[in-house]
Amino acid sequence: MNIETWAYIRHLFLVEKLPKKAIARKLGLDPKTVRNALKKENFSLNRAQKGASKLDSFQPKIEELLKAYPTLSAVRIYEELKRLDYAGGIGILRNYLRSIRKSPKAYLTIHTLPGEEAQVDWGYAGVIAHKRVYCFLMVLSFSRMLYLQFFPSQSMEHFMTGHLRAFNFFCGVPKSVRYDNLKSVVLSHIGSAIQFNPRFLDFSSHYLFDPVACNLKSPHEKGRVEIGIRYVKRNFLGGRSFSSLADCNNQAELWRDHSANCRIHGTTKKRPIDLFEREKPLLIPLPQTSYDTRLVCGVKSTSQCLVRFETNSYSVPFAYARCQLTLKADDTFVYVYEKDRLIAQHTRCYQKHTLIEDLNHYKGLLASRPHAIYFRQRDTFFALGQRARLYFEGMAKTTLNLPHQLKKITSLIELYGKTEVLSAIEHALNYQAFGHEYLSNIILQNRRKRSLPESTGPPCSKVNPELIRSTFVEERDLVIYDNHFKEKDTDHEDRES
Repeated sequence: MNIETWAYIRHLFLVEKLPKKAIARKLGLDPKTVRNALKKENFSLNRAQKGASKLDSFQPKIEELLKAYPTLSAVRIYEELKRLDYAGGIGILRNYLRSIRKSPKAYLTIHTLPGEEAQVDWGYAGVIAHKRVYCFLMVLSFSRMLYLQFFPSQSMEHFMTGHLRAFNFFCGVPKSVRYDNLKSVVLSHIGSAIQFNPRFLDFSSHYLFDPVACNLKSPHEKGRVEIGIRYVKRNFLGGRSFSSLADCNNQAELWRDHSANCRIHGTTKKRPIDLFEREKPLLIPLPQTSYDTRLVCGVKSTSQCLVRFETNSYSVPFAYARCQLTLKADDTFVYVYEKDRLIAQHTRCYQKHTLIEDLNHYKGLLASRPHAIYFRQRDTFFALGQRARLYFEGMAKTTLNLPHQLKKITSLIELYGKTEVLSAIEHALNYQAFGHEYLSNIILQNRRKRSLPESTGPPCSKVNPELIRSTFVEERDLVIYDNHFKEKDTDHEDRES
């Protein structure tokens, strides 16, 4: 019995005042059915009792996964349940998740043409290696082809770098890119009046795309990238661990190429990579030169030949001490320029209050100040920690030549690394054995126990690139070689004659 029949029975009995048997005859029903309908104040279907489901025994595991990862997708949960010998299909899993999750709001579907639009947004990716990490995501609206990369911040240079690498990945630029009101794009948005960030407008004009800002508090206007962020969190970040930001990006690249862009999309029912073949030829061609997305700032070097950037200090050649310079930084490197001339380059450090040096910057300075070499080697030794200071104090109480000892111990650090030297210092302190010879013997003994070679090789060894860079080779006059070959030619002619 459906709800219309139930309502009509009540109408005939309560309003028309017909007897129950007359109602049964009129509707061709059993009198018991009429009596049962009149007993119900509210309509409800009498369904058969639901049978046992293959999913029932796995519901505690599902609740555990959702508690740890609330936005985890059905696909990722299904993968985890399969490891536990789940024999059911993904369909009943989706139905179960739909019953315990809130239904999303409904919006109209907006169709876009190939190459017409992309959508961009940031997503918080959690903490990796004790640092907050953010996901940059660009989705092509037609094909749903996506590009993602993880950055340590949402700064302007990272934002533009994400665009640049996405355009290179797609081998072209969409005609427009849609955003919410990010400060990197929009400085102010009052009604229909939008004030765009001037630097970002310069960037967009270089690549010839039109930046489009969504209305305030209207994230559904860029729903494809919103869904994409959720997809990344559930299907990539959910249930995975990463040792570093680089490891996260390496895994993300594999997942993007072998899973995300090769899946059957839930809306289009086609693979993004297949639809992209139609979209790729319609993208705006890339310009001949890439936009310089690096952060640019003016800096002044100190008397110690250092420039300061984000609480860290980077070395420059000693000839540029106390000079006004230009610093440019991307997500990987820090560059220092004197006007248009590159004078220093370092790997960018995301720690705080760290000194990043290139010893080549001090070579001429150290040669002119012999005592500076001793103090630099002493600082390198002290950087090993408190035990190294105690060992230095012990050597100072002996008749050993301290500058010579520091030079030799510094060589051990360069050859074997800080960990092995510090372990040898710990052992030597227990026996009050002072001097580089004791440390060298302890290191070699420890390496023999671990079946490692006794020496990592001379300074030209591949395992010691820092020593290669710090080794000076005497420049020879090329005339020597010319004379040598002339002598050979003369001897050959004499033999022939």
